Amino acid sequence: MEQLDDKILYQKLRSGDEMAFEVLFRRYYSSLCFFARQFLNDVELAEETVQEMFVKIWEKRDQLHIESSVKHYFFRSVRNQCLNHIQHQKIRQQYAQNVMENSQEDINPEKYFMEVGLRKKIEDCIDALPAKRQEIFRLSREQGLKYKEIAETLNISVKTVEAQMGLALKFLRDELKEYSTHLFSLLMIIKK
Repeated sequence: MEQLDDKILYQKLRSGDEMAFEVLFRRYYSSLCFFARQFLNDVELAEETVQEMFVKIWEKRDQLHIESSVKHYFFRSVRNQCLNHIQHQKIRQQYAQNVMENSQEDINPEKYFMEVGLRKKIEDCIDALPAKRQEIFRLSREQGLKYKEIAETLNISVKTVEAQMGLALKFLRDELKEYSTHLFSLLMIIKK
């Protein structure tokens, strides 16, 4: 089988012949590894890339259509995998660089940590709302009712619900402005 032409081995490979696959692997593995090292400058990574290429060829053997020579197909495949790897590395390096640059900024714990007792302050602000406004606010934020459902439940108009919610949110924004970094989550309101 060692003397068979690449095209014949390729046809046998497509039909699942493991011996044909093994012959092609042995025939090209060393040369492909040397070729990949030229791109990747890393012996282990080059070998891993070539092995991955052969694994993909075996897995997709029945879908594979090699029009040109098998040898050229293998070398093109390895080159493409090397270029993909290089591109991926560049993206990872750019990400790492961004993380490093951002880590140089001063850390502001207030940006990430909600003050202990803040929940109590939120509840106190909600409790300070007029009774009807508070009821509308709690139906919306704590029970998840839509404005129309609130209007039907309380036998009031949707416009009244909208107006009362607007006033409640404005009041909370004003009362809790010192916590503006948390404002979005505050207005989504923590359930009891």
